[in-house]
Amino acid sequence: MEYKKIALSFFLLALIVGMAIVFTILFQPASSTNMGISRIAPTSVWDSLLQATPFAYLTPLPELAASPLDGLYAKVNQSWPQWWKCLRCADYRAAGGIWKLQFDKGVMRIFYEVNGWRSISSYTVEGNRLYLFNDPYCPEHVGEYQWSVADGQLELRTVNDPCSFDLRAENLSKQSWLSCAAGDAPGCTEKRIAQTSIIPAGLSVKVEVFGGDSRFFASPPDLYAHANADDMSPPKGIQVSFAEESIPYGLQRVIWWNGDWIETAADDNSFTAMGVQILGEQTIGWARVLFDGEEVWRGDTAAIWEKSGRHGGYIQISGLEPGRHTLRVETLGFDYRPVTVASFGFSEGGGVSP
Repeated sequence: MEYKKIALSFFLLALIVGMAIVFTILFQPASSTNMGISRIAPTSVWDSLLQATPFAYLTPLPELAASPLDGLYAKVNQSWPQWWKCLRCADYRAAGGIWKLQFDKGVMRIFYEVNGWRSISSYTVEGNRLYLFNDPYCPEHVGEYQWSVADGQLELRTVNDPCSFDLRAENLSKQSWLSCAAGDAPGCTEKRIAQTSIIPAGLSVKVEVFGGDSRFFASPPDLYAHANADDMSPPKGIQVSFAEESIPYGLQRVIWWNGDWIETAADDNSFTAMGVQILGEQTIGWARVLFDGEEVWRGDTAAIWEKSGRHGGYIQISGLEPGRHTLRVETLGFDYRPVTVASFGFSEGGGVSP
């Protein structure tokens, strides 16, 4: 009889662990699965999450009943965003960018727009207390929070929640969540843009977009200036400047939100073409390029090109008149995604050839 009890205990434990693994695979970031091979629109990930329901690991699912907490909320975390490749990042880590949080009839859904990380759990509300359970990242824990909604903002204060080494508690309670019912907060509505690469008509210069790393082109630029001029100074006659809040990343700079621009200026009259090399993971987002103060390109930098998980390309402006020229890259305000700028290129013989 004792043997049967032990066998049953092991069976239940194996079932719980197995289901946890399955749900972890289902809800891991898009960059850690085969989905990372091609860029997936955030809307598709969010929409699929809306169709999912929690699994009753150790606690029965609650009734499908609305609570006073129900609704869609969003926030923009001001920490550094995740711009690097991560096969298994810490779950619920409060990285920078747009986060969505939904409470809907006993189902909590949370989504990090930058890399597609998401999770789902059950919840109940008792007075001003919120209880979270059946989370695939911590099925053995029940999180307890004190909640309040005022002036269109949801505040969650942690009472007890050890899920993901306290990271869930830190994420949920680190800052207030804006109610999407109270206004058009960032993350509440999706920006759907059909064109992913836009070059204005009537420009006085030629603009070309080449996928890949220009260092390996058949004819690469004659000269490079690395984006992070703090670590390697640009060649003589070339200047590189950037927003102080942009992020140093080796010889690259990551621009986003508060540190949203980088530019180069060249005094050499012999250059016939200038370009910028953007190269990063699938998390890189929308940007625009300005030549001498005029916008010459805007688009989804990750959609330019992809190979083996690397995204981006080289945006070149050619047909330059003699004189000093500036080339500037800015992130677009709606996106809140990082853009990794590797370098600026300069050509004397007409431009690059991939």
